[in-house]
Amino acid sequence: MTRRWAVDAAVMLALCAVALVPLSSAYGDVAFWVAGGGGLLVGAAIAVVAAVRRWAVILVAAALVVAYFLVGGALVFPSRSLLGFVPTVDVLVSLATGTVRVWKESVTLPTPFAGVETMSVLPLILGLLAGSIAVSFAVRLRRFALALIVPGALLLASVALSTFDSAFPVAVGALFGAIALGWAVWRSRLAAAERHAATADVPSSSGTLGIVAALTVVAVVGGAATVGAAASSLTPLADRQVVRDRVVPPLELHDYASPLTAFRKYVKDDGEEPLFSVTGLPEGARVRLAALDLYDGMVYSVSGSGSGAGTFARVGRRIAAPVQGSAAHVTVKVGTLSGVWLPTVGSLTAIGFNGTDAVDHDAAVHYNVASSTAVVTTGVAEGDTYEFDAVLPATPSDEQLASASISNVTTPAPERVPDDLLAAMDAAVSGAATPLEQIRAVQAYLQTEGFFSHGLEGEVASRSGHGLAREGELFSQPQMIGDDEQYAVAMALMVSQLGLPVRVVMGFSGENTGLSGGTVDVTGKQLHAWVEVPFDGYGWVPFWATPAEDKVPQQQTPEKRQKPRVQVAQPPDQPQEPAELPPAPPVEDAHSSDRPADLGWLWGLLQVTGWSLAAVALLFGPSIVLGALRARRRRGRARAADAVERVGGGWAELIDTARDAGAPIRRGATRREQGAALDERFPETGAGALAVRADAAVFGAGTIGPDEVEAYWADVASASRGLGRSLSWRRRVRARLFPTSVWVEVRARLALGRLVRGGLARGRSLLGRVLRAPRKKEAGS
Repeated sequence: MTRRWAVDAAVMLALCAVALVPLSSAYGDVAFWVAGGGGLLVGAAIAVVAAVRRWAVILVAAALVVAYFLVGGALVFPSRSLLGFVPTVDVLVSLATGTVRVWKESVTLPTPFAGVETMSVLPLILGLLAGSIAVSFAVRLRRFALALIVPGALLLASVALSTFDSAFPVAVGALFGAIALGWAVWRSRLAAAERHAATADVPSSSGTLGIVAALTVVAVVGGAATVGAAASSLTPLADRQVVRDRVVPPLELHDYASPLTAFRKYVKDDGEEPLFSVTGLPEGARVRLAALDLYDGMVYSVSGSGSGAGTFARVGRRIAAPVQGSAAHVTVKVGTLSGVWLPTVGSLTAIGFNGTDAVDHDAAVHYNVASSTAVVTTGVAEGDTYEFDAVLPATPSDEQLASASISNVTTPAPERVPDDLLAAMDAAVSGAATPLEQIRAVQAYLQTEGFFSHGLEGEVASRSGHGLAREGELFSQPQMIGDDEQYAVAMALMVSQLGLPVRVVMGFSGENTGLSGGTVDVTGKQLHAWVEVPFDGYGWVPFWATPAEDKVPQQQTPEKRQKPRVQVAQPPDQPQEPAELPPAPPVEDAHSSDRPADLGWLWGLLQVTGWSLAAVALLFGPSIVLGALRARRRRGRARAADAVERVGGGWAELIDTARDAGAPIRRGATRREQGAALDERFPETGAGALAVRADAAVFGAGTIGPDEVEAYWADVASASRGLGRSLSWRRRVRARLFPTSVWVEVRARLALGRLVRGGLARGRSLLGRVLRAPRKKEAGS
């Protein structure tokens, strides 16, 4: 039996481990197997102990809950646990809330989940449940084949929650089928051999049966592997369906102000102070802050819709990059920069914060693969440091772009466009045929006709902003005067009117002033904005609309340029935009004094405490009640009014202790008979002498003093301790948690209560018949 159980448990663990392989593709790091493998082993251990002790289902479930909270710190949150394995209150709260949130996050967060500790809750839960249920079914059910349902269900769940490109599908299918069929054949042959040995007159040769069973298993395993591999290879990947393909979880950014609205603030107020420092930045690389694709007439912002906009979703420390190019490892240390937008470079493949707040920041990082933009909802503050790996695609030449077509993606069309801008666009693209020629024509028009000015002290006046009024003013004044904010928006609006997808990107450095290696301090002077248009095979290609910074406006205003105007309906006059800066973007900052304190952690703590108390009450409630009854009974015996009763109570206490220890105490026997029986089994107790002293106190003619009673109880306590030392630790724990003597007393009282109630009921019935008898006689006469 022990050998069969070991094989059953090993096979179930192997099947469950193979079933978890498809899900591992969504994680991509060893943390998945630490949590999943640990959960399988703990669940299997609980199942074996439950089978040996014949636990009920409720006890197995309670053990799984307790084990989940005990091992969760070591397997899921080692960085937040004391000594790496002792769960703290924060860990218990995360484990409790993770049981609810991890299912949604498993199909909404982008893969891989590497670095997101909370996602390891999923393999831990699956491992605990699958390991315990599968092993329990295998070793306890007569119909052993039902145990295969559990790893089969785990395999389906693993595939459904994994990615489209699952890990080793052919090998998983073949290996799973081989192990399952091989074990089923082995168990069948073993059951047949046991039945044959039980019914045959002469025992059969075990060697022959072993050879036949081995050959059968080998044949079935080989056939299963061949069929599984063939079936997996013939199944088209296009037919594969996973849950995450049906779920699109965008991060709503409407509450966060567009960083482009603070463009002039960065240039004016942070022109000298380092916003952040960068280490390892490749020469000429552009630092990206945000990509904006929606213009509503007031501000350029992130739409979160359209095939070119992408979606923001939580990411782990590793990210799947959709582009090819040169690799770079960059470290960023935040200076005076604030807000939720993270400076990045290229397309990220990994990102992670350092420092004491790294866990909170990592959990708040959201990344948009389509726009290569990162957001941390907790916000950044001075001193924060993070590192990332990125792929920097090469910028294509005009010769390469000439043969490429515009990508089939969409961006939201602007809601309103100034009339003067439309007239300028018509003039700029006149004669341009291809989309690239039109884009270059618009770019050349703005760079040629425009002048550069930030509107700072000593410069020609230039209003900030990029709303409809400011963009109309750019084209209606005698000279086009502005900076990156106005020219990038103007080019984006003109390109959008050509029917092409386009977006505005805000970042640092650029084609004219490239940052290069080492550690570089980035200030507001290096802030730029540019335009990107997508081309097939090259992704989003940047274009620069801003004139050179040394192209300053003419001191004398020339004659106003005559521009052709298109025949369109005139929009109503727009109010002038105030020059005040927009409010700072909201940040999940616990130090903000304008917001009420976040008490979500308190509710989580109360939930964990409540569930923990419920689990303790469920597991140890009966033992606590029985222990309280036993203590109450002991106090009653020790505090009896009569000294003789106290001595008799002391002997009864020793007998109850022996009964709790499993000693057979014969009912109706005298004290001396009980003492002799105890001395025979537990010589160190001296129970025979205590029985003689109890009889002398009860039946003797003398008076017993308090000192004698106290000495007798002290000897009883010493005998009880000696009895306990002779027991195994398991028996002592069982005697402490489940005292048999109390159960016997409770059952006796219940039986007596039923006897009394039955007697009263029979008495009332008899009395009723007696009282009704005379009336019947009178009625008869």
